[in-house]
Amino acid sequence: MGLDKIANKTTESQADFKLVASGCSSGISWIDTTLTGNASSSSPKLIIPQSGDSSSTTSNIGMGFKKRTTDDATFLKPNSAEKIRWSTDEMQPDKGLEMTVALRETDAGQGVPGNFRALATFNFIYQ
Repeated sequence: MGLDKIANKTTESQADFKLVASGCSSGISWIDTTLTGNASSSSPKLIIPQSGDSSSTTSNIGMGFKKRTTDDATFLKPNSAEKIRWSTDEMQPDKGLEMTVALRETDAGQGVPGNFRALATFNFIYQ
């Protein structure tokens, strides 16, 4: 994908996926999801590659995670108390939490194209 797609925040710079609660007991009343990763200092809602990862050759590019159909302002901030609480419908095994991951510039106009690799960990707390 070209840097122009990332800079212009087009749909080509993002992908949809779904987190599904499977194998859970029927008595769960809520699920909270948080995110951990190497947060960008200039755009703290974006996760960037580790500085020692030579396989990632981009600069000023990060990835953000949000609920599907929401805007970039709702990216889940990693390493924070921010969370997504699943709705009752989303907790159903045939439904799930619909998410989007998007590549974005951490500093507008400063993105450098290349190979991108970063690690995001989803954490789940439930009751």
